[in-house]
Amino acid sequence: MKIMKDLHKVLLIVFFFFIITIIPVVSLLTMPREEFAFSENENRYLARFPKFNYSSFESTDFMKSFEEWANDRVFGRESWIRLKNNTEQLLGKLEINEVYITDNRMLQTWNEYNEASVSRNLEAVNAFAARYSDVPMFFMLVPTSVEIYRDSLPASAPIGSQREFIKRCYEAFTELTVVDVLTLMEEHRDRYIYYRTDHHWTAEGSYIAYTAAMNAMGFTPLEINRFNVENASNSFLGTLHSKTLDNSITPDIIKIYTLTESDPDVLVTINNGLSEAQYSSLYFRDYFDVKDKYSIYLSSPVPEVRIESDLTGMPRRLLVIKDSFAHSFVPFLAKSFTEITMVDMRFINMHYSEIFNVSEFDAVLFIYNVITFSEDTHLMKLGR
Repeated sequence: MKIMKDLHKVLLIVFFFFIITIIPVVSLLTMPREEFAFSENENRYLARFPKFNYSSFESTDFMKSFEEWANDRVFGRESWIRLKNNTEQLLGKLEINEVYITDNRMLQTWNEYNEASVSRNLEAVNAFAARYSDVPMFFMLVPTSVEIYRDSLPASAPIGSQREFIKRCYEAFTELTVVDVLTLMEEHRDRYIYYRTDHHWTAEGSYIAYTAAMNAMGFTPLEINRFNVENASNSFLGTLHSKTLDNSITPDIIKIYTLTESDPDVLVTINNGLSEAQYSSLYFRDYFDVKDKYSIYLSSPVPEVRIESDLTGMPRRLLVIKDSFAHSFVPFLAKSFTEITMVDMRFINMHYSEIFNVSEFDAVLFIYNVITFSEDTHLMKLGR
């Protein structure tokens, strides 16, 4: 018995020695030397080694930056994160990095928001709509999957009511027409309308919302039987997987909808704020080779995307002010509008009139999911 206890102590000593000495040494020898090393899993650049000077050292800024750099570059970082998360789950923790895992699905938590910030956004959007009262404006506030599947969570889970939040916002939009997608998402909850490992809705969920938007704007949506559906990828692991690194959930399917008879030809202009590039497709298939597969829909977020379709008939011009939920949604609109301009206010640091002229459009559609809208601080730019 004493031999076993001694062996246990020795193993513990060896383990902790390995953690505090070997891992840092291996990390220093193997960490990426690139100044701008990119984490595909987290879809972000890793922290850069901080520049040392006396003032930064004196203010502790250097040590904070050094700690971020070391945490980002530690050897086997993702394996350590996965081990930590798996251990917490085994110990009975239900929430991992603001994500619940239940019923073969990951659900992003949401339970509070800055009331003052949301009020300023509502006022800015109303002021914007009143300023261009001759252009019809519509607002679609999208529930995230945690609202639709909240009954699968423990009763004690501190999840806020997105239904009440949407109701509160819609009552405040006195200058716009609101689009109810919550009811449709609830009606179709048994369909594949949200990804299991990502916070976005699927192309199928986007189509359902497209029908609601078209009806609200006074147009007839295209029937689902007019589309071919391509299962373009079945290995998508999205943003919520990046938070948990839990591989127990079934990877998601990326679907592409094209018209059966003939898809309109399109010219897609991507403006990243520095330059423009033009493409002939709504789908950027190079993203199938990376983790961020959702960006196959109109690429990753940029300040402005313009889509011109060779549709015949009366020209229809639509301005879409949006978050990333619009990316899988707008390809459906491109079958019905001759010109669509998508703008992301997060990346616009000048007055919006330098990017787009509202009066040139036949309608304006806002598309935001509840979590993004409740945290957004950029829509206030529209109130200027």
